[in-house]
Amino acid sequence: MKQSLTILFLLLTLAGYSQQLTYGSGGRVYNSENKKLRTDEVRALLADNAEALSLYNAGRNKKTWGNVLFSGGLGLVAINLVIAMNSDNITSESGTIYSNNGYGNPIVSYTSAHSERANMTAAIIGGALIIASIPIKIGYPRKIKSSLEKYNKGLAETYKPQPKTTLLASANQIGFKIEF
Repeated sequence: MKQSLTILFLLLTLAGYSQQLTYGSGGRVYNSENKKLRTDEVRALLADNAEALSLYNAGRNKKTWGNVLFSGGLGLVAINLVIAMNSDNITSESGTIYSNNGYGNPIVSYTSAHSERANMTAAIIGGALIIASIPIKIGYPRKIKSSLEKYNKGLAETYKPQPKTTLLASANQIGFKIEF
C-alpha cells in the first residue's frame, strides 16, 4: 500500500509538469529550468506542433545563412586587404631625352616611378556580403521567438490543471494533502 501511494504521488507530480521554452540571445533556447537545449532537443519537443517546428527550422536556416554571408564577407575583405598591403604595385620607367641640335648628346636622363592602385574587387564583394547578412541576422530571432510562442501557447491550451499533492509528515503522523 505504501509503495502504491508513493508511485501515485510521483505520477501526479509528473503529470502536472509542462515544459515551457524561452529564447535566449544568439538563438539559444532554454527550458523552464534554465537549462540550454541543443537544436535536436528543441526539434524533438516541437515535433508535435508542425507550424512551430517549421518556424523554428526557418529561423535556424536564416541564422546559418546570415553567419555564412557575414563570415564569407569578412574573410574576403580581410584577404583582399592583406594582399593589397603586401603587394608592391610600383612600376618604374627610365629613359633619356636627346636634343635635335644635331650633335646627338643627351640633354636629360630620367627615371620615373608611379604606383598603381590595388585591385579591391574582392573587398567590395565582401562588404556587400556583410551588408546583405545584416537583415538576415536581424530577422532570425523573430522566427525562433514566434515558434516558441506557438509551442508555449499550444501547451497552455492543452494543459489541464492537475491536482497538487504534497506529502505531510510530523512526529506522530504521515499523510498526503491533495489540492484540486
